[in-house]
Amino acid sequence: MTARGASLVALLRDAARLDRTQSDPAVALRNAIGVVAPLIIATLTGSVSAGLASAIGALQTCFADRPGPYRLRIVRMLTTAAAASITSGLAVLASRSDVASAGLLVVLAFGAGLLITGGPSATQVGVAGVGAAIVLGHLPNPPSAALHVGLLVLAGGAGQTLLAVAAWPLGRHRPERLALAGLYRELAAAARLPGRSDTSPAAGATLTAVRQTFYGLGHDHGPSVEAYLVLLAEAERIRREIVVIAGLTERLAAEGEAIDAGLTRAALTGCGDVLDAVARSLAEGRPIDPSVRTPARNRMTAALRRLEDESLTGHVFTRRAAAARLRALAGQLRAVGESSRVGASEGRGLEGQDVRWAARLRDPIEILRANLTPSSAVLRHAVRMALLVGGSDLVVRLAGIGRGYWVPLTILVVLRPDFASTLQRSVMRTLGTIVGLLLASGLVHWVPAGDGYQIALIALFCFGLRLAGPGNLALSAVSLGGLVVILLELNGVAAHSTVLDRSVATLVGGALAIAAALIRPAWEREVMTTRLATLVGVYRDYLAVIADPAAEREALQRMRTAARLARSNAQASVDRARTEPVAVPAEIELGRSVLANSHRFVHALLTVDSVRLRVRDAGGLAELDELLRLAGMALESAEEALRSGQAPRNIPDLRAAQSRLVEVLKTAPERAGGAEAAGALVDASDRMANSLDTLLNELRRSTTAVVEHA
Repeated sequence: MTARGASLVALLRDAARLDRTQSDPAVALRNAIGVVAPLIIATLTGSVSAGLASAIGALQTCFADRPGPYRLRIVRMLTTAAAASITSGLAVLASRSDVASAGLLVVLAFGAGLLITGGPSATQVGVAGVGAAIVLGHLPNPPSAALHVGLLVLAGGAGQTLLAVAAWPLGRHRPERLALAGLYRELAAAARLPGRSDTSPAAGATLTAVRQTFYGLGHDHGPSVEAYLVLLAEAERIRREIVVIAGLTERLAAEGEAIDAGLTRAALTGCGDVLDAVARSLAEGRPIDPSVRTPARNRMTAALRRLEDESLTGHVFTRRAAAARLRALAGQLRAVGESSRVGASEGRGLEGQDVRWAARLRDPIEILRANLTPSSAVLRHAVRMALLVGGSDLVVRLAGIGRGYWVPLTILVVLRPDFASTLQRSVMRTLGTIVGLLLASGLVHWVPAGDGYQIALIALFCFGLRLAGPGNLALSAVSLGGLVVILLELNGVAAHSTVLDRSVATLVGGALAIAAALIRPAWEREVMTTRLATLVGVYRDYLAVIADPAAEREALQRMRTAARLARSNAQASVDRARTEPVAVPAEIELGRSVLANSHRFVHALLTVDSVRLRVRDAGGLAELDELLRLAGMALESAEEALRSGQAPRNIPDLRAAQSRLVEVLKTAPERAGGAEAAGALVDASDRMANSLDTLLNELRRSTTAVVEHA
């Protein structure tokens, strides 16, 4: 099989796999209830068409039911419901004019395409609004019913929102507790099986997601909220200590200190048990079991006794550094245990009533304005979306094609700015929809059992749709196809008579989306090096903050968050580029190399971060400052090389600076604040110099190959 063929197979295999981490049965169940509730009421009152409009509103709104504080969830879901309501009313108002209907979809689809700059929530608002307009604009409603239909859609979305926040009075901070529980479970896994220094530090993406949960649109004050913030801050420190201790354990093993390395690993494993207990405490809303700390404390004591044994000779720095970091980790675990007791109980009624509103980290208007240029992939995507959705709707209207609105609906769902995602979604959506059509048509045609049976099938398909989650494209398409078929069957549109029409329309929509994506496509390989350069630049800025003795905690936190975001974006970009049928091997290899060496560098940087205050309090260390300055120069040179596609220039002599630092640390460890900090710096400086030297050498070797293949 050719490289391109293998890339396509990998792309489709990834779309077909079932990712259970994105499935939440409780959310799926309540979303299914939210969709069928208006249908049950409408059936009992004899107004099925009204129930259909409300069910469509509930269906579009349920996609915005994602983790987060209840206040943020309310705003997100009601905004989606309002968008679907307004666009539905406008679609019904224009439904008697083919040109007006198509023109409306052109405007709405263009706006939906631009909303991709606002992230998943904004994108969902756009898709919900256009999707509701497409479906309801083709149903036989008179223009005079526009306001009525819009209000019904809004009512369905509002009902779905009420179900999503129904548990608020009973556990007002349950989303926060569950988010923290997931983070501490991931930290526990990292403690039991620390990653190597050439891999990304564990829990980075989860930590960023949890921080966004806490600093979303607004939040309460109160005892439990303060406890959650402490737990979040401690999680950041615990993650850093795990990374540093894992690095020191590697060094002990490399130095032949197998006993020391084994005891240190055992202590980390015990810490993982405590972190798991904290996660269970938060998830279940109960205090942590004190007995879980005893085995962990015993392992920690055994490791410290060995590492701090002054009768042992050789590799003293590494042992002292590991002991200091283990003691710091033990203190953090004690703080976590205390805070989890308050946080798990949610304050038991002691919460304050005022609300704190936090400013957004970025201005969406500025981001949108920056993408309104001819060179912007987002603008090209919005134009493609508008022309295809509006144009295909006009064609099927003028041609009088029954159920032809499945063409623009398919385009809306599958078209993405980059070719790889569009191809993946188109194939899975087409195959899944056809399976869903056949399955649903067979169920309602061969087992006709009345409205109650059809409503039960709607609930089943909706449950499957939400259980699948956004990452399971094939199962989502099967469930969505079946759901829409039975919704329309309930409204009098026979399912078995239109299977062929709907299947053909889905095929046409998917093919048009793929063809459109091939017109000046946004290949991931074209932006991958830019994202890698951004990652290196952010690491340089993070290094500058760490090197500044006067840096405030807030500045450090901002840079840590920015570094995690840049790292996840770069990793995702390399992964997407690998699946493109036109991927250049030299570029992919360059991306992997940059990521691997940047991971090793950030492990070293986390170690420096952990001892920076001790070095500052000891009066500073000029040799360390010089090494950090040269490391910043190396990162700047690497960033310029990635952006220009040329070999790096102005390469500093990092190894010489690192050797001078090590000599000072060996003769005067007190200048670093003690032997423990000195040992950590010896290990970190070696990793830093090695990773950056390797990175620059790889860039020098690889950039020529990339230019030749460009």
